[in-house]
Amino acid sequence: MRTRVKKFMYMAMLVALTLAFPSCNVEMELGNNTLEYRERTAYLCSYDWQDDWYDDYGLHHFQVLRFYTNGTGEDFIRIQDARGRWEEYTYTFTWDWYDAFYTSIRLNYGGGDYSYMDNIRLGEGRMECLLDGAAVCFYSY
Repeated sequence: MRTRVKKFMYMAMLVALTLAFPSCNVEMELGNNTLEYRERTAYLCSYDWQDDWYDDYGLHHFQVLRFYTNGTGEDFIRIQDARGRWEEYTYTFTWDWYDAFYTSIRLNYGGGDYSYMDNIRLGEGRMECLLDGAAVCFYSY
């Protein structure tokens, strides 16, 4: 008899706890209110992203992208020729996540000039993507 009463009490406590603490339903929406959006945006905007490469003409290119949480950014490019002379360019842009999975970014430089970063993989201080179709890897600093 005592065992039956204990089982009943445990079941009653379990039911009471279930009713007392209803499940948390967190509705996730696209855009500014989702956790993934905030995390990926915070990570993206926490660093300056740099890359450097040599083109087919032997010119050394150095690029830094800066993303800000307000949807703006800067693109700094420095090109060194074979004689060691540098040319520097700074562009401003607005940016937004271009897909619901936060793996594509559209950069709007104004005047109908857009660049696209697709298949973005963020992590471990790197941002790998296709920048206008070319595979690139930016490193954070």
